[in-house]
Amino acid sequence: MKPWICVSIQARTSEQTVEDVKHVGTEANIIEIRMDYRDEPLDLAGIVEASKVPLIGTNRRPDQGGKAKEPEKERVQLLREAVKADFTYIDLASTTENLEKLVAELKKDRAIVIASYHDFKNPLDTARIEEKYAELKKTGCDVIKIVGWTDSIQDNLPYIKFNNEHPGNVSFGMGEKGVTSRIFAPLSGALFTYASLEGGKELAPGQVPLTHLKEIYRRISQ
Repeated sequence: MKPWICVSIQARTSEQTVEDVKHVGTEANIIEIRMDYRDEPLDLAGIVEASKVPLIGTNRRPDQGGKAKEPEKERVQLLREAVKADFTYIDLASTTENLEKLVAELKKDRAIVIASYHDFKNPLDTARIEEKYAELKKTGCDVIKIVGWTDSIQDNLPYIKFNNEHPGNVSFGMGEKGVTSRIFAPLSGALFTYASLEGGKELAPGQVPLTHLKEIYRRISQ
């Protein structure tokens, strides 16, 4: 099975988002729509219609690396609207209010729910990753994503170990030193890894452009 790639797109306008989604086509397995970057109301149904692959709806708060500044009730409501528009996945940050209740609600509406935790400052060791995994597992979510920082190549190892021991979830390290775990995430058991649409459009430190990542996997498979 080929490693799954999720392309993250800054959804600033409906027109731009539809154009970017069409540009991805079927070159990726999933597309993440970062709604917290929006400059206008988004045509969620139109974005779904334009996509040839499943979509992840994300509206992340600043405390987890996002741009969403609206009140929590409004932020969450946009995610509910994404589900109604037929987004397949919804990414809920670990700091979301009433997280367990919201997970149950979205799953009832047939969304696949990702509960995610990000640490943009500190490398995560195995003990910390397992602690966050146990915490997020209690929410009843479908997929757990745990992402931390990397200061060295060795910092990648706990993320790779997690993917191997808990396949079907997602973990990797951010930053220049974290590229290794980003590449090896789906090869070590993660459901997928993230890529940018192209160079210069990265949404997180260390994100690899889609074409580069696909070329790496092509060479590895030879």
